[in-house]
Amino acid sequence: MCIGKELLSLGKWVKIEEDVYRANNAMLFFIDDLHIYHDNVDREIEKWGRAETVVFASRHSSKSGRRTLSVHPVGNFGEAKFGGKNRELAPSSPLLMRNALKLLKEKAEGIDYDVCYEVTHHGPYLSTPAFFIETGSTEREWNDRKACRVIAETIMEIKGEKCEVALGIGGGHYAPRFTDIALKRNVAFGHMIADYRLDAIDGEMIIRAIDATPGVKYAYLHGAKGLQYKSIFESRGIECVVK
Repeated sequence: MCIGKELLSLGKWVKIEEDVYRANNAMLFFIDDLHIYHDNVDREIEKWGRAETVVFASRHSSKSGRRTLSVHPVGNFGEAKFGGKNRELAPSSPLLMRNALKLLKEKAEGIDYDVCYEVTHHGPYLSTPAFFIETGSTEREWNDRKACRVIAETIMEIKGEKCEVALGIGGGHYAPRFTDIALKRNVAFGHMIADYRLDAIDGEMIIRAIDATPGVKYAYLHGAKGLQYKSIFESRGIECVVK
């Protein structure tokens, strides 16, 4: 809600219905429940126009209390413990996610937040390209107006840039290697799978990740666990980069 208030302070929003606002080609839509459990939100908003991409402005929570500004794709590689459906992935939006990551990095100068990707890890279920953009990881950060302003400005300014599109396989939840590659090279990541998920998935889920990452040409394999899927990527014409 703090991000939502900052969004409303930017641009010339026109209220078209209760909790629904429009500005140019963007629409701001508030819901009453928790977004990770709100499946098919893209269908609900079709009466005002079909969305090309759904961006969830959100808070991130973790036991570590790490101060983060993050972006991540939507879906579940296994059981849907936090919204969505078991083994279902929303289409990712790699070009917009990478641009959002860059904008967050630029705008967060001086406010002491880590800017990073997170791997794919929760719902809701939807069929439109989507991603989360979040501030975390405690109530202090959720109500930090400077951090929420950075996210709001980023949402209003994001645009797709021409990049090489990749999947990320391996590493930790905050995807430090993939974050570093995206910020320093012309590479945009779609779905990303952390090491802690690799033991529980199979070749079918790898293919679903490929299909849900539009324009993917590369798979970055970080660590030994991801190497078991190298042949699947290569059979689909995807070049593997081992890191």
